[in-house]
Order: sequence, then C-alpha cells, then structure tokens
Amino acid sequence: MKKVFTPKLVIMLLMATAILLQANFSFAQEENDNDPRTWKYFRINARATDDSIFLKLQEELLIDPLLESYALTVNVLDPNPINQTVVIGDETSPDALRYSWSQLSKSVQDGLLNWTGSNKENLNKRKLNYGSVFLDAIKKIRIKELIAPPQKKREIVSTTAYINPYLQAFGGDPLGIPIKRGFGFSFYLGTPYTGPLETDKIGANFHLLGAKVGVSTRIKEFVMKHQAGTTQSESESTFMKYNNVFTPKLGLEASYVIPFGNFFEVGYYTVLDSGDYDPPLQIRVEGDTTFMPNNIVSNGSYFNWEFRYPFRTFGSTRAKIYVARYMGETHIGFIGREMRLAGSVFDVRINATLAGTRNFQLLFETMIADIAEGFGQTAFAFGPSIRITKGPSGSMGVVTAMLNMRLKIGDFYDEK
Repeated sequence: MKKVFTPKLVIMLLMATAILLQANFSFAQEENDNDPRTWKYFRINARATDDSIFLKLQEELLIDPLLESYALTVNVLDPNPINQTVVIGDETSPDALRYSWSQLSKSVQDGLLNWTGSNKENLNKRKLNYGSVFLDAIKKIRIKELIAPPQKKREIVSTTAYINPYLQAFGGDPLGIPIKRGFGFSFYLGTPYTGPLETDKIGANFHLLGAKVGVSTRIKEFVMKHQAGTTQSESESTFMKYNNVFTPKLGLEASYVIPFGNFFEVGYYTVLDSGDYDPPLQIRVEGDTTFMPNNIVSNGSYFNWEFRYPFRTFGSTRAKIYVARYMGETHIGFIGREMRLAGSVFDVRINATLAGTRNFQLLFETMIADIAEGFGQTAFAFGPSIRITKGPSGSMGVVTAMLNMRLKIGDFYDEK
C-alpha cells in the first residue's frame, strides 16, 4: 500500500523539526558559569608566555610591535559573524584595537574559546546574589594556577636570578638589568624588606655569574625624621618616626647565590664611611624613660643570607616566599608580581620583621597594575603600603600608610 503524505502530516513534521532545531540551538547557546569553555563573551588578561596562541593572535591581527601582556575581549554572542568581535585593550575605550572574529584562524578561535585559565573572566550578564561579593572571586580560582612551578628558567638559575624588570619606588627586589644574562647591574631604593619612608638606603650592584658586589649610600629625606631641623609639632608627632632603618654615608655589600639553583644567597655588608652623625628623632615610650627603637647602622659589619623558593601563584611572573637575615634583622615574607584573579592584575608584598633590633613589624603592600592598555597594562602599578608595629603606648598600630608604585622597564630576554 502506497503511503501518502497529507498536508497535516507535513505540517506536523515541520513543527517537530523546528522544535528540535530550537532545542539544539538553545543548548548550543547555553552557558555554564563554572565552565569557561561555554562562554561567548569574555575577557582574558593575556600574557605571551601563557600560550603560543597569544602570540599567534597578534601575528594574525598584524600587531607590531608584539605585546608581552594585554587585555583581550572576545564577543561571539551574536550568531551573525559580522557582529562577532575581538578587542585588544579596554573595550569601552574608543582607542582600543577592534577586529572581526573571522580575522582569526580556526585554531586560535578554538584556543581562546577553550581557554580555562583564571585570567579568563565571563562578561555575559548574569544574576547576582548576596553571596556574589564574597564568592565570585573564589569561584574563578583554578587550583592548578593557585601554586605552580616557575615559568622561566631565569627564576631557578643562580647566575640569572638577579634579572628583574621592576623598579619599585620604595623597597622590594632591586631592578636587575642584564648586559648578557649572567653579567649585568642592579639598582635599588631601600632594602628588599622595607616600605615607604622606612629606610634611607639606596645603591647599585655589579653582577657576574651569581656573585654581586656594590656600594650603598643614603638619602636622608627618605626617612622621617632626623633630629636636626625638627619643629615642635614634628617632634610631638609619632607617625613614621620609629622602627626605621638608618644607614651610613657609604657601605660595601657583596653576596653570592649558591650555584645549585636560585634558592640560597649569602652575603656580607660593611660600613666604609659613617658620615656626619645626624641621629634620628627619638620618640619616648609612654610611662617609661626609654625610646622607641630604630635600626641605626653606623659602624661594623653584617652577615646576610636569604633562603627563598621561587614559584608562580595566580599566574604571576615573579613570586617567591623567603626567610632572610639582613643587617641584623630576620625577615619572613612573600612577593608576587602581576598576579591575575577575577579580571584584575595586581602585585602583593607581605613582609614580617621579627622582633630584635626593632619591634616586630608587619608590612602589607598591594598595587593594582591593570590601569592602562597594551604594554601599559602591566607597565606601572600603584597601591597602598602599610606598616603595622607596636606604638609608644604599647599597642599595635599603623606607623606608615602611603602609596607605593613600581615601573616595569621591559622584558629583558626570553629563553628559547
């Protein structure tokens, strides 16, 4: 018997097909906030060293010079390819570089859509709740990126450990500029363990195959305040007037990174010229005849060392935890540069100075780097630097609360 397709049967088949197609389309468009591979509108704080696709993308879009780090926004929500875009820089800025999604090869498109790093942020509108303030950033943490091994060989080699593209206004690791990898120079304002207006020390070093030798001097205005020229109101104020480090007019410093990796450095510091004696302003302890402590380095020599473990956290370019002995004081701390989380790029520095010459002190510093576009996204960073220690009354309090900043001079060489 021959089957005949009636108009009613044709209509029913068409309706069923439409329903199935609609269901499949809806499924394809469904996003899961916990699965970055399903996102259609997202931002990536990209770094060329993260994956080759972030270099290949720039080559395909004819970006010259190539950027080491940049913000990338992808919007493929619209099924019409004409409206699918890629933006380099701040999407809201008229100066941002805008391209069509179709300008990218299939391999780069797939790489971006399937990227699951913590530096990927979903920009599609979603419902917020009372817990979003606390939980959104935590949800974006990827366990594999919370703690990861070093990314560049320079971070674990003793002869190149000094290389550091960051110049910080106060404290932190010295700026290390290589002439040829194991041979170069470094410059610093403060010590690796101090914050703003905590010490007057500045200096420069020469580096050769893991060894360094350098000289230091002082800029008195970097510490508040010396006794000479102090007004009555300044004498009565205790803010920034104790728990500081005062250094001599001229000092000699040398150190050596043990050649079995970048984890242990030993050093020596000696006073060459104490200079004119200009004592720091003294703050009397309340109810006592003693004064608040300072570390006054005017003569003698010191044996220094630092045990550190370099690693990556939240995709940082330079991070470490350390225990150190420096100029008669013991320090424990953590430094992380260009960490990426919840759409932000930021630095963190935490240093605890154990009680000894000075009172116990905790330095906490965070600087936001995601300010400008392109290379400028990580070229400079600003943020608060706070020192907490025991005050004249005997209770813990803030002795310094200031802005600190750092500049990224460049990326000096890449390992092949």
